[in-house]
Amino acid sequence: MSTHKHASTTEVINSYTENAGVAGQNNKQVAAYADLGEGLKAATIYKPKFEDGDPDASRKVSEGDLVTVDMIGYLTGWNGNIFIRTQDKSGFSEKPVTFRVGRGDAIPGLDRGVVGMLKGEKRRLVIPPALGYPRPCSDDQLGKPGAIPDPRESASGSGEPWELRNRLLNGVLNNARDDTLVIDVKINRITS
Repeated sequence: MSTHKHASTTEVINSYTENAGVAGQNNKQVAAYADLGEGLKAATIYKPKFEDGDPDASRKVSEGDLVTVDMIGYLTGWNGNIFIRTQDKSGFSEKPVTFRVGRGDAIPGLDRGVVGMLKGEKRRLVIPPALGYPRPCSDDQLGKPGAIPDPRESASGSGEPWELRNRLLNGVLNNARDDTLVIDVKINRITS
């Protein structure tokens, strides 16, 4: 009878997404994210500090609000490639996205994921396929209710509109790849 000793290892094996620069996506880290239901996960990246008496300090996004957001969206099934970016590389808000919360304008994961956020807050959303874009998805649907954000409306320097569209439509949604989305979203404006 032989005895084998197995050495334990603490080596962390990163996913393709993490290796592509989208940090915080291993199972242990995502498990610590807030569960917003139906597989939607969220983690606060930045929470602004407000002066006493600032009305923005208590104004949180709720259903029916019109919000303007900046975002960077990553395709986990395509090694973390960016499919939308509303800011140019210097951080200037070039093409922010505006939608009414709770009305089905944005993809369901984004729509639900911004509820409770403050102006200036940044949150990472891990959006499962069921709360992402409709399947199958066509050019005609992008930018319309239920299929916002439209990757063709990205800031300059993010890639050509056709390239970003192809990443989303051909690379993930209409393919067998994982179509989980990761979107880092920042609230710029909240109005009733």
